[in-house]
Amino acid sequence: MNTKLPAIVLIEKDEVTLDLYRRELSKAFEVISFDQIDGVMEVIKKGDVRAVIVEPEISSGRGWELISSINTAFPDRTIPVIVCSTRDHGSEPLSGTVIRYLTKPVLPNALKEETLEVIKSK
Repeated sequence: MNTKLPAIVLIEKDEVTLDLYRRELSKAFEVISFDQIDGVMEVIKKGDVRAVIVEPEISSGRGWELISSINTAFPDRTIPVIVCSTRDHGSEPLSGTVIRYLTKPVLPNALKEETLEVIKSK
């Protein structure tokens, strides 16, 4: 019986929020967490990452560049992105691999449930 949890990448600039989300998400996932975007693409390239959760305002807004890079660097893989941000996206349509846009504050359990739903629908 395979008990390996699906791997996700969590990118969050706030240390307290990162720890809070990591603790809850690790109940259902193998969580690979970052407090900056450096090294994220390499982890995605090497592993079977099932989803990415990102605060796009990280590294002076470079999280948006990372999302775009995921789209172009892995054309043969569908890696869903969940944006979990302090900024409200308003009524703008989601594009590319961004399939959920959550405006903080987001309860850790709600984030876990959203991520489970995204992975199941993939």
